[in-house]
Amino acid sequence: MQDQIAEVIVRHVNAFAWTFADMPEIDPDLLCHRLTMDEKVKPVIQRIRKFKKERRLVIRKETYKLLKVGHIREIQYPEWLANVVLVKKANERWRMCVDFTNLNKACPKDPYSLPNIDSYSLNGG
Repeated sequence: MQDQIAEVIVRHVNAFAWTFADMPEIDPDLLCHRLTMDEKVKPVIQRIRKFKKERRLVIRKETYKLLKVGHIREIQYPEWLANVVLVKKANERWRMCVDFTNLNKACPKDPYSLPNIDSYSLNGG
């Protein structure tokens, strides 16, 4: 099955976005997600984290890439402010994530759970 998947990917390599630069024409509305917020929860502005020079450079580079293709934008008056977090990947490169812990607490839980991918087999069963 892996060979079949690889064959499809190779055949349609141009259909995939491999870098941020491959996605500049994606409609931002497709990427935007609106959250349902509990109006009683007071917004949280996380205290800024300090990073060593190496990590600051990674953050600057990743942020610039996201800004350049329009996947993020600068805001002037944030109600919520969440820090980035860098996580070391297996290949020793950094992955930039965002700490949405406080924001998640302000979002009501869905009354239904998402399906667990482990409960599905690749054979369609």
